[in-house]
Amino acid sequence: MADKVYPSGLTEAEAQEFHSWYTKGLGVWVVLSAFAHIFTYTYLPWF
Repeated sequence: MADKVYPSGLTEAEAQEFHSWYTKGLGVWVVLSAFAHIFTYTYLPWF
């Protein structure tokens, strides 16, 4: 099963690894953007 290649060109293991990195990156992006919004609202509420 590990040698099966999907249309993306990734094997199952590679796809799972990519997904784990993608979800971690998305989580970091959400936290940073939430912080930026809170920071902006706190210091520039009229912005």
